[in-house]
Amino acid sequence: MPSLASGSGRADHAMEYAERVLALVRQIPEGQVATYGDLAGLVGSGGPRQVGQVMSRYGSDVPWWRVIRAGGLPPQCHAESALEHYRAEGTPLRGTPPDYRVDLRRARWAPVGAASVEGGAASAAAGESRVAGERAAYRGGVHHVEIWVADLDAARRSWGWLLGELGWRLGDDWGHGFAYEIGPVYLVVEAGPDVLAGGHERRRAGVNHLAFHAGSREQVDELVVAASAHGWSLLFGDRHPFAGGPEHYAAYLEDDQGFEVELVAGT
Repeated sequence: MPSLASGSGRADHAMEYAERVLALVRQIPEGQVATYGDLAGLVGSGGPRQVGQVMSRYGSDVPWWRVIRAGGLPPQCHAESALEHYRAEGTPLRGTPPDYRVDLRRARWAPVGAASVEGGAASAAAGESRVAGERAAYRGGVHHVEIWVADLDAARRSWGWLLGELGWRLGDDWGHGFAYEIGPVYLVVEAGPDVLAGGHERRRAGVNHLAFHAGSREQVDELVVAASAHGWSLLFGDRHPFAGGPEHYAAYLEDDQGFEVELVAGT
């Protein structure tokens, strides 16, 4: 494992960040996990990629298998060795190896009451922990949504912007896909060899669109104004913002790949 000996300037900052990430990893209890995005949120800076870099360089001396990708995916290129640890620790899993995932709803960890490592490390060190989001999850609620796209760069531009504006947090980015999270729910956007040619057509039999709570009417309007710069076009413009009915204030947008969303204003 490379030394964490202090340097100067930017190197000092990088080492401090790495120490904070590794300190959190050491606190994750057996049988529980955190995503790269979870740890970035607890540290209070950086993102999934920065945490991934720390784990890649320095993670061999901490329980690295307890730090996973969004959606419950095990560390890339280490799924087989991680599985041995999960089985030994009784970590809840879904699916059948080699195509398995950690059950995030049951196994996700965070220090009690922590908004960042500074605010929550004390209680975690004292042995208090909880499964993040478990109280918000309920039987019959949506667990996750997975969208397959032909053009991932275009999807980053459209979906990445929209989900960020709606308060979702980037949980992971693994090159051929990414995932955003809000509460116990996550949304995966992925491209790869399994995606069939032909593109998405919302008017064919299948899923037509996804609808999101988008805040006030003013916030919906602001999203509509900004949307075109991020690959979205307004649908049903002649009836906007009441295309869904006279009492239903919403914007219907379509991205460059034909995916439709509905942004619903609160009453």
